[in-house]
Amino acid sequence: MNAAQLLQDSLSPNQAARESATQQLEAAARDNFHGYLHTLAVELANEQQDLNVRYAAGLAFKNAIAARDAVNQPQLTERYLSLPDSATAPLKQSVLSTLGSPQHRAGAVAATCVSAIAAIELPVSKWPELIPQLLEFVGNQENQGLRVATLQAVGFICEVIDPEILSARSNEILTAVVQGARKEEPSHDVQHAAIQALLNSLEFIRDNFEREGERNYIMQVVCEATQSPSVTVQVGAFECLVRIMHLYYEKMDFYMERALFGLTIMGMKHQEEPVALQAIEFWSTVCEEEIDLAQAAMEAYEEGEQPLYVSKGFAKAALPDILPVLLELLCQQNEDDDEDDWTKAMAAGCCLELLANNVGNDIVQPVVPFVEAGITQNDWQRREAAVMAFGSILDGPDPEVLAPLVTQALGALVGMMQSDPSLQVRDTVAWTLSKICENMLQVIDPAVHLRNLITALVIGLNASPRTCNSCCAALNSLVVQISEADPLGGDDVQSSAMSEYYSGILKELMPIAERPTNHANSRSAAYQTISVFLGASANDTLPVVQEVAVAMLTRQEALLGMQNQLVGMDDRNNWNDMQINLCVVIQSFIRRSPALAAPFADRIMTNLLGLIQASGKHAGVLEDAFATVGGLASALEAGFVKYMDAFSPFLFSALGSFEDWQVAQAAVYVGSDIARAINEGLTPYAERLMVALIDLLRSPVVQRQVKPNAITTIGEVALAIGGGFRPYLDTTMTILSQAGSTSAAPGDEAMIDFVQTMRESIVDAFIGIMNGIRDSDASAMQPYVPGIMGFLKTCWADEDRTDSFSTASLGLIGDFAEAYKGSIRDELLQDWVSQAVTWGRTRSGNKRAKTNASYAQQAIKNASK
Repeated sequence: MNAAQLLQDSLSPNQAARESATQQLEAAARDNFHGYLHTLAVELANEQQDLNVRYAAGLAFKNAIAARDAVNQPQLTERYLSLPDSATAPLKQSVLSTLGSPQHRAGAVAATCVSAIAAIELPVSKWPELIPQLLEFVGNQENQGLRVATLQAVGFICEVIDPEILSARSNEILTAVVQGARKEEPSHDVQHAAIQALLNSLEFIRDNFEREGERNYIMQVVCEATQSPSVTVQVGAFECLVRIMHLYYEKMDFYMERALFGLTIMGMKHQEEPVALQAIEFWSTVCEEEIDLAQAAMEAYEEGEQPLYVSKGFAKAALPDILPVLLELLCQQNEDDDEDDWTKAMAAGCCLELLANNVGNDIVQPVVPFVEAGITQNDWQRREAAVMAFGSILDGPDPEVLAPLVTQALGALVGMMQSDPSLQVRDTVAWTLSKICENMLQVIDPAVHLRNLITALVIGLNASPRTCNSCCAALNSLVVQISEADPLGGDDVQSSAMSEYYSGILKELMPIAERPTNHANSRSAAYQTISVFLGASANDTLPVVQEVAVAMLTRQEALLGMQNQLVGMDDRNNWNDMQINLCVVIQSFIRRSPALAAPFADRIMTNLLGLIQASGKHAGVLEDAFATVGGLASALEAGFVKYMDAFSPFLFSALGSFEDWQVAQAAVYVGSDIARAINEGLTPYAERLMVALIDLLRSPVVQRQVKPNAITTIGEVALAIGGGFRPYLDTTMTILSQAGSTSAAPGDEAMIDFVQTMRESIVDAFIGIMNGIRDSDASAMQPYVPGIMGFLKTCWADEDRTDSFSTASLGLIGDFAEAYKGSIRDELLQDWVSQAVTWGRTRSGNKRAKTNASYAQQAIKNASK
């Protein structure tokens, strides 16, 4: 293997060369892992090698031992730890030695390799000499590049490793990092690296932040760094302040009053945009924290508890000073600003939105003069800023306060949408109208405003892609809210205020949805709006709805005929995107009127089968194709059986896609839809479906979020085939028992959520099985009742249990009591059962929980006679 050439080719702009090199490198890693790592480490450390090759070697080394996600990391960790110390010692020496390379890019990638090895070895008490070695490197005043790369490595390590693992060295690490971040540090490169390391370690130093003296010193160093002559150091320092505000908001009173308030105001006015952006982000973060705290406090008060922390009102206190700066920044747009660039004006608009959401009514009075003065200016920047400011304050203040202003402004905004000479202004007007339609629809009088508003929005559909997106969003809000506002509601609405505009709006959207490109997602936005209109349609628009749906089927058929003409990945991605959007529209049509869709079922299903076959296992296409199949099954119910022979092979294949979890998930969902739709018609396919679901649950590869849904689907299968589920009962109960024993470590929020979701699914499955087999052979379930009741008892003792679980389990207890009566009397009369029933009847605010609790209580009472 010519490693240098392969590494060079892995970075090639030529796709074929790049893919070939990548495949050969992956094969080398599989065939001889140690040899592969050794070769990469040698190339990384070789000062005579081309820098691009060295960088590629470092990147490949890091990727060989560090996964992009937690699911795959254990396998990589195990593979690395299987190497003997005699094999890994030279690797570690190579990457450490490269930290001091005169080629700083090589040193930087070596830092990622050091942290990747550390993330594996330090948790198992290996490489104890690493941290002392790194601290020694940081103190080496003779080699600036070594200090920079080492500080990067230290920051990465602090970011990825549990603080407890490094607790014995945490003070030394912090001291070294802060030492390099001080204003007295002569090298700006070292100071910047130290500031970045501090940024990465801010969670790691939580204990240090609890101690006032240490916190004061850290804050002093960071605040002083915001005044550095180096722009990169200033940016890093403000990034630190943003992160500190997020992590340690409750400790910021002292520093806000004495330093942060003034520093960030000055930073927002900084002529260097990267500095100003971070200073603006600081106040956005303040607002986000205070919004979250206000929400948490409200929830705590509703539960009769005191909130842990409360908002300190930093943003409200600073409003007179930060608002004028933000409004002025809104005016600093440039004609040639790219819509994808994050500019000061855009950041200021985002901050203003958060500020309005945070301080509410207090923002209205000081913003109105700016809007009134700017909206008639000749300078387009002032007009655009005025409209942006108005749109930004529409979510937060009380609607009653905003209503007179919106009513007054609506006519002017509609006029600007139609006639303002500036595309940027019209773009922002469209966005503001979408905000009005979303948040202030009550001020739109259909008799007075609707025609002119819709005319303006339809004109905007054919403007810039971004304007098109905003107009689509506004139309979505209009049709959904006006439909919901109809006093009759439901699918029987004969007409709505939007009905007369349906044909015209959809006629304008159809060509946009047919565009060959999807610039700024405008084509997808048009499809989404078509879908929303079809779903919200009144009865008098159903002929138009059917016409659009037929046009979409025709378009889907044309695309299927083009699949052999696709050239390259861009063509394929574009084709996939259009097919996904078409599926979304067809789903909406089916949901809106199953009766209208039924005559087209053969055509829809033929298209979907062709699409699934042509998708090349593209997860996005398969997800939406399967979702459309599920929608059609729900619409046709037993009538869907005729398609099962053709569709089931694709279903079983997708259920076996353990490594492509989105595909497996989509298959699980459509399996549920079909089971609910065709009931006993599922029986000929039940055995293969159950085997596939059980294999999926046993798979160590499939991502865990798929498994709760697979368990729910088993319950749906049992409910569908009734007594036919009996052959699968023993295996299913074993699987559910194993799943029910899953637990989560305290503090692992993601795992705690997963366990609760799993428990909800298990109870749903028990209910499905119980109700499926009880009519034919209720006694088959009885041997499992004590174990199930034990599972429920454990779950009820968990304070993190969800209301959904509690509600469903009460129904299951009632089912058991009704079916088995006195034979399970001892299980039913346990204290936890009576406590659960009491919770459902008296403490739950959930109507279904009260119903289930009453049902369980009555069934237990009858069983005890």
